[in-house]
Amino acid sequence: MDEFILKIDKEKFRSTNGAWNDLMLNDPWSVGYVSTLIEAKNWKSKEEWEETYYASGEVRNKLIERNAQNFGLSPDFFNDITIPYNKSKYHLLSWDIKNLNTQKGRTREDFKSKGKILYDAVKDNGYDLSLNECIECVRFRVICETWNGIILRENNTISSLHRLFPNLTFEKVDGEMDHTYAVDFQVFNSGYLMCAIQIKPKTYLGSAPYIRKARIANENKYAAYKEKYGAPVLTVISKTNGEILNGEVISQIKALM
Repeated sequence: MDEFILKIDKEKFRSTNGAWNDLMLNDPWSVGYVSTLIEAKNWKSKEEWEETYYASGEVRNKLIERNAQNFGLSPDFFNDITIPYNKSKYHLLSWDIKNLNTQKGRTREDFKSKGKILYDAVKDNGYDLSLNECIECVRFRVICETWNGIILRENNTISSLHRLFPNLTFEKVDGEMDHTYAVDFQVFNSGYLMCAIQIKPKTYLGSAPYIRKARIANENKYAAYKEKYGAPVLTVISKTNGEILNGEVISQIKALM
């Protein structure tokens, strides 16, 4: 399967990373548990995945129209990206409310709205970004990076790990666990939970402020995972073709066996 290619200047795209994270446009409340959605079926092509995600967004919007009043909420509430800013209040929302917003995709029109939010945040950052470029940034992060990262990088990397460790079992986690603990797979040795792993591209090792902030956030999530499950989280850096770049992680896995 082929990968999505970024259609705008890479430096322009990178310049929006900080705002994208700070605004929590990547939160499941904003775009759904995308990793769970993409794992829902075996896709024939990247185009099928993209169209299915948008169709799921249409279903979500209809459900909101039908059910918002029953929850005592306006439809706009479900498109308010600031809801997760206050975690204590967010966690008090009922499962039904959160489920309605996190288990479905978004439409192209929803992406345009998020692109406008991103544009307002970055239009004066010195990169002369247009509104359409910001909309494409939203699309690429949600649709394209999810495909490239999960269907291509993750699957190919797990195949590489299987070849190295044929006796280990690598189980994909659901979107909620991924979001909570920043893990992609749990690794079992004869049924015993040995560790969890998160698979990242080489850019994850960069020095940009937003990347350093993401690594710190993930380290905190790794610690929470270890406290709850008693197993460490290891980071695997790999290429889209599955080639593992940080060889030390292989030694770390071996040490846990």
